[in-house]
Amino acid sequence: MVRFVTGALLAACLGALSGCASSSQSPSDTTVPGASTATAGSTTTPSVSDSDDGGATFTMPDEVGRVLQSAQDDIQRVSHDPVFYTSSKDATGRGRHQILDRDWKVCSQNVPAGRRVQRRTVTITFSVVKLAETCP
Repeated sequence: MVRFVTGALLAACLGALSGCASSSQSPSDTTVPGASTATAGSTTTPSVSDSDDGGATFTMPDEVGRVLQSAQDDIQRVSHDPVFYTSSKDATGRGRHQILDRDWKVCSQNVPAGRRVQRRTVTITFSVVKLAETCP
């Protein structure tokens, strides 16, 4: 199975190669202006625990209204997995690729916020549109 490097990991690698420091952007700076979500700027850290079947779990945060790159970074943070893979798809149905994740915003997520998920088995997909567009 081939997996692509997420934007956060790519940015970290490029930053290390160029000697750049990582961004100290706060979570509220990564919310799309005018987005309607009460928890987009939340700074709570959901806990990760080991479940009875041996896999670590975490609580899925609400990423609707956030910039795609920030949503991906947040999932890596709450899962305590710096290479956690998420996928995204064009919410308009036009099949556009999300090359620069910071240019897209999350309209919906396939895993509901608040659900406990196993880190090893969950597949998280964000439906997204360009920042200047309205979610369908």
